[in-house]
Amino acid sequence: MQISKLKLVILILAAITIIAVPSFVLSSHKDKIYVDASAKNTQDGSVGRPYKTIEQAMKTAKGKTEIHIAKGTYKENVKMKDKVEIYGESESGVVIEANDKSEPVVTMENETLINKVTLKNGSDGVEVKDDAKASIIECTIENNKRDGVYIKANGAEKSKMVSISNNVIKNNHSAGIYAGKRNLSISENDIINNGGDGVDIEKGSNAWIADNRINSNDKSGMKLRVDGSTIWTKGNSIRKNNREGIEISFSGVAGRIDVAKSKIIDNDRYGIARVQRFGGINNSAWNSYVTFDNKNTIESNGSGSVSGIIAIR
Repeated sequence: MQISKLKLVILILAAITIIAVPSFVLSSHKDKIYVDASAKNTQDGSVGRPYKTIEQAMKTAKGKTEIHIAKGTYKENVKMKDKVEIYGESESGVVIEANDKSEPVVTMENETLINKVTLKNGSDGVEVKDDAKASIIECTIENNKRDGVYIKANGAEKSKMVSISNNVIKNNHSAGIYAGKRNLSISENDIINNGGDGVDIEKGSNAWIADNRINSNDKSGMKLRVDGSTIWTKGNSIRKNNREGIEISFSGVAGRIDVAKSKIIDNDRYGIARVQRFGGINNSAWNSYVTFDNKNTIESNGSGSVSGIIAIR
């Protein structure tokens, strides 16, 4: 009788333990693969026997997988698989440099993430595929021949959001970030010294753009389109760009752009330029679709704070 009571106690404790474990621990298991540029001898992707290249790890990855990369320089073009996440040991210590400079350093597929790596010397630093939900966090993206981040259009599906946060995107030959029609979150990045616009977003996009520092780009700090878009910007610092702080264009289709609590200072042309690409000046439409709050600081721009409507046909 005493033995059966002991067994009963053990069974109860085991049941309590199972119930107490959070459900996400049981449901969100991810495989982990390790990579180290200095790896030698037998390599199986384990902690003790890491792969030498990211490509080896990517070939092995199946389903939800984390690839953890040790400090070092990896000269390769990385084509990610769905549901794979890349984590570098440190942003400056893990460098992925394109082996083929005519291809992106990293190509992102659906439900992928890259974190704490430096990406350089590709055609683009990152290319996000048209059907991809993707996150780019705490990376340095620099010295690429075209855009730092190039995001292909997919129709702005909410389920396919591209999130770009806490990165340094600099010295790329074209835009810092270029996006076709997409659902976007762009926050707390340094977007500086790029050869094109800092941020260039096509019409029909949904975007939240907040708390970025967008400075010293060769064209405008941001290039946005009203038509079919819903774009909210807040708390950005946009300074010393070689054209406008923000260029907003409008081709006659309803949309919404809101500029709030931002500092738009010392840009070579207008702080905000309003460019109309259809006939007839329509002040009421502009006032309905483009709004600025009274907490913006727009000053010391070469051509003035906010332009009149600039008609281009």
